[in-house]
Amino acid sequence: MNRIDPRGAVVVVTGAGSGIGAAIADRYAGLGAVVVATDVDESTAKATAEACRQRGAEATSYQCDVASSDAVTELSQHISVDVGKVDILVNNAGVGVGGPFLDTTVDDWVWLRSINIDGVVHGCRTFGRDMTDRRRGHIVNIASGAAYLPNRRLAGYCASKAAVVMLSRCLRADWANLDVGVSVVCPGVINTPILQNTRLRGSAVQEKELLAKAFRVSHRPESVAKAVTQAVRYNRELVSVGIETQLGYHAMRLLPQLNSLVARA
Repeated sequence: MNRIDPRGAVVVVTGAGSGIGAAIADRYAGLGAVVVATDVDESTAKATAEACRQRGAEATSYQCDVASSDAVTELSQHISVDVGKVDILVNNAGVGVGGPFLDTTVDDWVWLRSINIDGVVHGCRTFGRDMTDRRRGHIVNIASGAAYLPNRRLAGYCASKAAVVMLSRCLRADWANLDVGVSVVCPGVINTPILQNTRLRGSAVQEKELLAKAFRVSHRPESVAKAVTQAVRYNRELVSVGIETQLGYHAMRLLPQLNSLVARA
């Protein structure tokens, strides 16, 4: 497939208002891309686009709720008219639900699925159609090490990210002969404001400060942004970010019993 030079490429990043998404937008701005920052929070998307422009990059922003198929379709139409054809899409928007499975609600699961799974599907369907028609493009889906590291307090989150990994692999196979790349990046614990977008249930509510401390001493979002650009540059299928996720991935394949023990901790 054709490798995409980031210089001048149109790069769309969802969930770009903060954390990993903002770091990805910033990295592509530094590489000379035309950055399109989208977020459900319009003000944070605008702030990210402005930061990219401060770096000398061309950048714009849009408000978009990726849980809505209609909203993503409308987004693609606006970008096509205002900016141009999309070369790289990074499906980054995501949320979390933490706590014992039986303490979570049906609404929690619907909310989690609508963003973490449906949001990725909407992005892949909408932008992937044009990419495959043009035989040019690359989609990077942000999953998580939780996709292959089970955790008894993160059943929904782990399941949603595992779905993103398998969807990415299936699309990669489906579009391989159409010159469209699909990669999935699986970060470990990253220092981002994700807890602000996480619903905590049951005992997880009391553990919130411990969780917040873990995120503060974890990997920086820039490490994920670097992994994204390398995934596109080298057309990698799956990239694990952080030693804990790299070890977890291999443990899943070679020592599944160890993964089960860790999940119960």
